[in-house]
Amino acid sequence: MKRRGFAQGCQVFLFFPVVYYWYFVRTKAIRHLHGPPRSSILLGHEFELRAQPTAGGLETIWQKTYGNTFRIGGCFAQDILMTSDPKAIQHILRDSGYRYPKTKDIVHVWEMAVGRSVVAAAGSAHQRQRRVLGPAFSSIQLKKYASVFKATGVRLCAKIRELVSEAPREINMLKWAGRAALDNIGLASLGYNFAALDGRSSEMADLIRRSFTALSNVSSTPLVVLAPALWRFLPKSVLSILDRVPTPESKIFRHFNTVARKTARETIKNAPRNGSRDLVTLLAIASDKDSLDEDEILSQLATFTLAAEDTVASAMSWMLYELSRRPGYQSQVREEITRITDYETMPLLNAAINETLRLHPLMFSFLRYSAENDVIPLSEPIITQAGQRWNEVPVEKGQMVMLSAYTYNRLSSVWGKDPDVWNPERFLQESSRVSVGLHANLLNFSDGVHGCIGWKYGLIQLQVIIVELLKSFEFLDSGAEILNGSAFVGLIPIVKGREQEGMQVPVVVKALTS
Repeated sequence: MKRRGFAQGCQVFLFFPVVYYWYFVRTKAIRHLHGPPRSSILLGHEFELRAQPTAGGLETIWQKTYGNTFRIGGCFAQDILMTSDPKAIQHILRDSGYRYPKTKDIVHVWEMAVGRSVVAAAGSAHQRQRRVLGPAFSSIQLKKYASVFKATGVRLCAKIRELVSEAPREINMLKWAGRAALDNIGLASLGYNFAALDGRSSEMADLIRRSFTALSNVSSTPLVVLAPALWRFLPKSVLSILDRVPTPESKIFRHFNTVARKTARETIKNAPRNGSRDLVTLLAIASDKDSLDEDEILSQLATFTLAAEDTVASAMSWMLYELSRRPGYQSQVREEITRITDYETMPLLNAAINETLRLHPLMFSFLRYSAENDVIPLSEPIITQAGQRWNEVPVEKGQMVMLSAYTYNRLSSVWGKDPDVWNPERFLQESSRVSVGLHANLLNFSDGVHGCIGWKYGLIQLQVIIVELLKSFEFLDSGAEILNGSAFVGLIPIVKGREQEGMQVPVVVKALTS
């Protein structure tokens, strides 16, 4: 083991001078920006970001100290532009098309976990995949999904009612929300019955939970941080050798990939070719027509299994937790759903959903790099180290940019004087907020060409299942304090003082009488 660690260390330090020189002669303008002092040229601030116990903590401190746009240190002497400025975010994600692709290390992580799917593709490959997948998320198709979601919500309520039939009981709602979300993606889009709610087959649900828990428990060592950073700089011919060295994270990602693709292969094999526009049928037809190759097809199914389960389960659990701590607002939402049948016209429900998404973004940062020289506009000017006032930041080709969804979703200039408080009333008031993101001025689903293709799918699922739950149960405060934990680049719910138990959202559930 010592010999292997020494060899890995030699690889890192062998490449360091080359990478340092390659980057040092670039990105001159960003050096004029203020930012936190760098304690390590080799690690920059990336080690600190990875090692912080809760998501967004350091970013929040830096934002309050240096403003919405500043410079932090990256690995191998790299300078990273960090911003939560609304105008800068609009420019990078929405207005620039493919000129700000995902960084190569993030793409590599996605390829390890799910393959060459829409979350890893860029340019023409990304456009081709979006064209194939698009009809699965049309307005007509989404309405069809809603009936599946409602049936799953009814089954979820029946399962929980069995647990609380005799008395109120503390339940880990993340576990049950994950099972419901997995059943939904299987029944609505994959033509596959996971039967996770029935307990007959919850392999995927358990695997996803174990994967995120394992990621949250990976010790942040310098090597764990440095190894993937090399993917930003070095050619694949060199990195393919380095990639053979297993890391704790790569083992987790590859195990998930193996199981997910096995399920996907069975699903495609049995998919009908009946003209339906659900996801699996579209992919089966694409396979027959060679519109996508096998790896791309299996990768899409693995991606949507992971994304649809985890995003919905987390948001649903967080919302029930927040409602449990505000019984008055919970009662108002419950009264609203007795009067209104159209999910879209339930203002209190949707305000609670949006506020939950704002405070607990699953993806709390986005990494991009400039594919060409550019100038990024700012809504709030910055003062450089030389005292100059900049209304825009010039960046050179290759400049890495970190967009903080966590701090943008908490900007007082956008969200008012209480941005750290769960206050759904903010979404019930008229405002002049800038337009950022795909939904409700939130950055949760990204934006532009790389915006989440399934965001409406997830939102409708949240609406439908939350309504079913609130009609059947009252959710009471368990006394647990849930923190925004971190698992790689994802935000996960963990209980303060019980972090070693992994992801969970304990809430006391009380059955309502008819």
